[in-house]
Amino acid sequence: MGSRPPASCRWFRTPRRLDCGSIDACLQPVTTSHRNAPLRRKQGGQMIKLFHLDDDPLFLHRCAVAFRNSAQVAHVNYSSARTAEDFKAGFAGIQPNAVLLDLSFGGHALRGIEVLRELRSSGYNGIVIMMSALCTSDVIMECIRAGANDFLSKGLDESELTFRVARLLQTSRVGQDSASSAIPFLPTHVSGRSLREVQQKLLRLRNSAVKTLLVTGESGTGKEMVAEILRLLLPPGTPFVSVNCAALAPSVVEAEIFGYEKGAFTGATQSKIGLYEAADGGWLFLDEVARLSASAQAALLRALENGEVRPVGSTRTKKVNVRVVAATNEALDAMAEKGEFRADLLTRLRGYEICLPPLRVRSATERQEIVESLLARLNESLALEANEFRISSSCLAVLLSLPWSQGNVRELWQTRDQIAQSEDIAPAVCVVDCRKFGEPGAESGGAAFEQLAVPQGTVGGPRRTRRSPRKAGV
Repeated sequence: MGSRPPASCRWFRTPRRLDCGSIDACLQPVTTSHRNAPLRRKQGGQMIKLFHLDDDPLFLHRCAVAFRNSAQVAHVNYSSARTAEDFKAGFAGIQPNAVLLDLSFGGHALRGIEVLRELRSSGYNGIVIMMSALCTSDVIMECIRAGANDFLSKGLDESELTFRVARLLQTSRVGQDSASSAIPFLPTHVSGRSLREVQQKLLRLRNSAVKTLLVTGESGTGKEMVAEILRLLLPPGTPFVSVNCAALAPSVVEAEIFGYEKGAFTGATQSKIGLYEAADGGWLFLDEVARLSASAQAALLRALENGEVRPVGSTRTKKVNVRVVAATNEALDAMAEKGEFRADLLTRLRGYEICLPPLRVRSATERQEIVESLLARLNESLALEANEFRISSSCLAVLLSLPWSQGNVRELWQTRDQIAQSEDIAPAVCVVDCRKFGEPGAESGGAAFEQLAVPQGTVGGPRRTRRSPRKAGV
C-alpha cells in the first residue's frame, strides 16, 4: 500500500482503537489487526489487510470465519467495524489493502457511498467492494462512478465472496507492476493454447489505444469470461459496465444504453444517463451485440466514431471516452451480407478480435487441462485442500471423448457440479467416476454418476460412506 494519507485529512487526525461491540468476542481469533497487534505472516506469502464496515454482527462473523478458513486468501488479516466513526478512527492504524463497505447502515440508505467517496478523496487507492442485500442498477452504477471496484450481493456464498476478493487483490498487484504479464486467477473457461493467445491479445489491448474488442464463439465457450479477464487487468476504480443486449426489449434498448431526457417518451418522468455514459473513462461490455436494433446500431456507430452520445429526446450530444467489448455467438459477417447487421459497425467493432473455439474441436490436451482446472476450482470453492477431489482415468477418458456439441465448456462445468453435488455430506478425499454417461436411451440431463470412496490409506484420506447419485436423484 502507499504512504499514509496527509494529516490534513480529517479521517486520520485522532485515531483510536476500534470498538465493535459484543461481536469482538466472536471475532477475536480472526481480527488480529488492531494497531498494537503484530501482523501475522506466513512463509512464502504477503499479509493482506482487509477492513470490513457493516452494522450486522452476524454477517461480520460469517465473513470473518469465511476468510479465516479460505484457501484463496491464505494470508488475510481481517478486521471489522460497525459504525462509520469506528471505521474512520481505525483506518489509519490498519491501512488495509482492501475494504468491504455495506451500502446502507446505521439507518442511512446509501451511507456506504458517502464513505466510499470520502475514502477516494482522501487518496486511498486500494480495493473497495460495496455490498448490499438489495440494490438497483442505478445504485450499482453510482457506486462504480464513486470508485468501487466491485459490487457484491450479501446473498453470495462465502466461498464466492472470498474468491472475488482474492481475484481483485491479485489484479491490484498486477496493475501495480506494469512489467507483469500474468493474468491473475484465470477463469477456467479458457485454457491451454487458446488461453495463451487470449492472454497475449488482452495484454496488447490493455496497453494500446485500440477502442474496441470483438469476442466471438459458440454459446458456452467463455466469451463473458474473456471480458472478465480484461476487467481484472484494469486499474482499480476503472468503470466496467456490462449489458446483455438480448435481455433488453427493442423499444428500450437505445434508451438504456444511451440514456434519455425527461418527457422523451411515456413513463420518462426524469432524465437518466445511459450505460454508455456511465462507462465514461472505462469499458462497456455489450453481450449479444447482434441483437441490437437498427437504430441502436446506428447510435453505437456514431458513439464509436465521434466519441459522443445523444440521449433519447435530447438535441445535444455529450462527449465520452469509452472503450467497447462486444460479444456474440452469431456469424456477424453473414448477418452483414444479409443486411441484418451494419457492415460499418462490424468494422469498427473489430479493433481487436478474439475467436474462442468450441470444446469439440480442441485437442485432447486442452480438454484435459480444462477438466483439471474445473476440478481445481471445485476444490477452491469448497475450501478443500489441493487435490482432494480427483478424477479417475476412466472418467477422464469418457469426458474427453464426449462431443459437448451443445453447451461446450458450460456443459462440462455443469457436469462437474452434478458429480460434486451427488450427495449430502461434505466431500472427503475421493475418486470421481462416471457410468453410462451419454449412453443411448439415457434421459436428457440424467447421466448417471457414481462417487467411489477411497479405501483408507489409499490417497491419505479417511474412509467415508458414499451415497450413489442414483439414490440421490441425479
